Amino acid sequence: MPIVKRLSDMHKKYELKYDGTNVTTRLTSVKDLMDSRYEAAMSTIYDVVERVRDVLAEEGVPSGLWAKYLSFAQRIAKLTFSHKGLTLQNEISAEKSYFVTAYKADPAILDRIIEVVIGVVPPY
Repeated sequence: MPIVKRLSDMHKKYELKYDGTNVTTRLTSVKDLMDSRYEAAMSTIYDVVERVRDVLAEEGVPSGLWAKYLSFAQRIAKLTFSHKGLTLQNEISAEKSYFVTAYKADPAILDRIIEVVIGVVPPY
């Protein structure tokens, strides 16, 4: 018969396993590395959002509709971190179809966003 884990037992184990000073020391020692990685990752997303804002302003998109287009741009940027080539084209095509169908996004604006994010609109 298996032993039943109780919350009090799990809490006792946690307190013994993770000493607060050890955790604090470890996190403090890697803080500079964590900060630099965070800044590197966020600078890419920040840059994408700022470039897409310019496109949306040029296209005359009402500010109440910007969220779906900014979300699309961020998802495309995320795809570029892990995919390339034909796989990236297929993933972008799927995202574009999803946003056109689900959110009634303008395909022409989505193409401009794709061009701003990855530099070229892949053939569909």
